[in-house]
Amino acid sequence: MVPVIIFSGYNSRAIISFCRYSIEMNIPFYIVAINHEDPILLTEYKKNVIKVRESSLLSVDEICSLARFVQQDCKFLKVFILPTSEYLNRFLLEHQFYFFDNNIHFGLCDKMIYELISDKFSFGKICVEKKINIPEEFDIRPNIYPFVIKPKKYFTSDLKVSDKPAIISNKIDFKDYMQGKDIEDYYYQTYIDGKSYYLLYHISKSQTYSVFSHENLIQQPDGGSMILCRSTSIHENSISEKFAKLLINLGFNGLIMIEVKLYEGEFYMIEANPRIWGPSQLILDSGMNLWDYFALENGLINNLPERNYCEGKWYFWSAGFSNLKKSVVTYDININDFFMEYSKILNSEIYLREDTINIYNIENNLLK
Repeated sequence: MVPVIIFSGYNSRAIISFCRYSIEMNIPFYIVAINHEDPILLTEYKKNVIKVRESSLLSVDEICSLARFVQQDCKFLKVFILPTSEYLNRFLLEHQFYFFDNNIHFGLCDKMIYELISDKFSFGKICVEKKINIPEEFDIRPNIYPFVIKPKKYFTSDLKVSDKPAIISNKIDFKDYMQGKDIEDYYYQTYIDGKSYYLLYHISKSQTYSVFSHENLIQQPDGGSMILCRSTSIHENSISEKFAKLLINLGFNGLIMIEVKLYEGEFYMIEANPRIWGPSQLILDSGMNLWDYFALENGLINNLPERNYCEGKWYFWSAGFSNLKKSVVTYDININDFFMEYSKILNSEIYLREDTINIYNIENNLLK
């Protein structure tokens, strides 16, 4: 099996889930911690950490040095880097041919296709061409609140990383968000109410695909992390096939999450993320086969295990409620019903498990 290098420090809950998957499937994995405060050092996977980085900036030389170490340790020519974050993915793609020459792979599609999908403005235009709804867009700031402001591209015109999208509720919100920014780097959309879903895909190089879904129920404000989700069957709707055909026609392959909202009987595309996503623990807990196909195509496993998908499984991150300046966003769930079901939901808490109990205790102020 091909060994995996995992750069930790960002997208931590997805990384923890992949570590659990690797243990289940006997995939050798090596972790590079971002610094000495990295939560991964509080887990059972601390033993898999081969380096604690001195800088969060990536370098080709550092990655190649880590790959050589793993290659020698595993006696395996090829190594695989888990595509965990937008910054890492774009760095890998920027230097993809050099990495390929050094037997370093990462399961991402072509750079141009990746950016076309990941950049919010360009993917929205593609969806419109394919008769897929997106929220109404504006060239100038709308006069009706709330509205959503989004970066057109991952990098701004002065090559800085764009800020995340935000919901603008009043003039003060807009002024605060645009502080120090070039207005030409951003655009506006109508805010869409309704149910929120993730459509979750693995699309193979042979143009076949696997798709599942979960419903988002509680989210941190301004498009932050999901706090509560539940596996569902919304991927059986024809909208999932439309996206699959679109992605295959573009030449995409790999893992991707597409966020959609269902409002008054119509689906609207919100954004796409061609990488692993925060609530990835639901892949394991509900029996999705997405990582199996991903791992098989990239040489991490040799055979597909049998799995039975189960709707209604919870994903929960309890500390997602902490230290928020705004109220959480709820979708199709009554907060009182949530607390009535809390004891059942808590059984699915991402960190309330033996391998990550220290993170859970610290996040919930149970340890000093």
